[in-house]
Amino acid sequence: MSSKLVFKLVVEDSGKEVFSKSLSYETVANIASSYEDSDESNGFFALAAKHPASTVRENIADKDKLSEEILSLLIKDNSIPVLRNLVRTQAFKENGSADDVERLIKLDVEIAQNIAGDIDSYQQADASKLCSVILGLDDPSILVSLIGNCSTPKKVLKELLNHSDPYVASQAKKRLEN
Repeated sequence: MSSKLVFKLVVEDSGKEVFSKSLSYETVANIASSYEDSDESNGFFALAAKHPASTVRENIADKDKLSEEILSLLIKDNSIPVLRNLVRTQAFKENGSADDVERLIKLDVEIAQNIAGDIDSYQQADASKLCSVILGLDDPSILVSLIGNCSTPKKVLKELLNHSDPYVASQAKKRLEN
């Protein structure tokens, strides 16, 4: 992140600057949140993705039309909320590497739940390998997210019938019965 960036509101009248004021991180976060999610917005997104405030980066990480440059910057972010938003985006689902998806699954429970619940959407990763990674995790809530995914293979559901957590086992049984 770059703390040297300064975001300003500039007003011009007949091409002449008549007003200029630095914007707070909150204002930049609000602008980032409402900024149009399109390819044409990537110039602004690239700058805002370097903002020192996590809330600004979170709002950028929530966009679906991020360029690969911005995606590669945000995937290295140290803020868990930024990464939580990023894994839910179409940009990450289409372009996030298998290594990045696997790394993030192991980083945070909420990230793992989101990936497990939509496991077949991560186009650069092998869904069956991701299932294996998820099955190796300790938190049963992640397994419940995997069970809730209608694309989870029956083989995985059958394996979860014998899980030590009764809720995981009962949810797997319900899914197999439907």
